Amino acid sequence: MEGQVFHPNTEAGVFAGISYYLGDINPRRQFYDPGLSVGALLKHNFTEHHCLRINLFYARLNGDDLDFKNEYQQMRAQSFKTQALDCHIGWEFNFLPYIINRHRTAHTPYIFAALGYSFILSSNTGMATNHATVPFGVGYKYRFNEVVAIGCEWGMRKTFTDKLDGVLNPGPDGSYSRSHNNDWYSFAGIYVTFKVFEKGFACPGIKEQTIYK
Repeated sequence: MEGQVFHPNTEAGVFAGISYYLGDINPRRQFYDPGLSVGALLKHNFTEHHCLRINLFYARLNGDDLDFKNEYQQMRAQSFKTQALDCHIGWEFNFLPYIINRHRTAHTPYIFAALGYSFILSSNTGMATNHATVPFGVGYKYRFNEVVAIGCEWGMRKTFTDKLDGVLNPGPDGSYSRSHNNDWYSFAGIYVTFKVFEKGFACPGIKEQTIYK
């Protein structure tokens, strides 16, 4: 058996991909009218399975009723274009041990969940405002060596506004409320990270771990 010692470490990187919208104009079509998305991410690996993540992504979101064939949307003819900065802090769980080791590569699928906030940079609706989000999603990452890793990720953002697309969705009684909305947006893309810091000793409260394969 080969023993491997895990050291808490920090990775920083960049993301590139697409962003897209789901809501009153586009109720269910995934990857509808995708816009360019870029961003930066920071990950701190506490253990081989648990990671703290901080992301800052730029999103372009679009929607147009005329892209859909149903009669109601053709008559409504609503459209929007929005640019936003999406930031979040959250937790990532690796299904396989993710250990930086000079003699082996490492790879694992993972899931993540977070708390976030979206800052609206521009919008033609006159309604879109900054708002809280709940990000979650799945990904896969592969480490080439002690320093460089790549990954792919698909994540959703549950919003707490019904004004992202400029179309309000009334509740059963005809009124509008923050709890009754269906505006979401999503990111999908690839990223590359670089190890920028590694502790050679155990952090206070976190024991150095030896993993046996």
